[in-house]
Amino acid sequence: MATTEEQLVTVIEAAGGVTQWLDTSPGTRFYPLVLPQEPTLPAAAYTRVGGAPVNSFDGLDGLDNGIYQIDAYASTAAVARIVADAIRDAIDASAALGGSLLDVRTDFEEDPRLYRVSQDWSLWAAE
Repeated sequence: MATTEEQLVTVIEAAGGVTQWLDTSPGTRFYPLVLPQEPTLPAAAYTRVGGAPVNSFDGLDGLDNGIYQIDAYASTAAVARIVADAIRDAIDASAALGGSLLDVRTDFEEDPRLYRVSQDWSLWAAE
């Protein structure tokens, strides 16, 4: 079974609403941890910031609850919001990820002059 992170990437890379903005054929501009230097925009990055496998009295039960931060970057606030909304729609529609949106923040990074929409997700997946 795939890890929660692998399932997240699969969901995002299969979502038409996301790939219309992040597609590079093959692959997407959906990066682990950070964007590459001088990225093609828009782009997004994801990081696991918390969570743990679920334990029962019998031990690990194959269910993982990962907390992920997903950041959508663009040269305008409007496009960053569109990409973030497409990512949200993809996770909300996924049967593999039991996603629950925890928080959304928008900010501007002066250097390298990027708008960012950050979403924190609680993702439940069978591993």
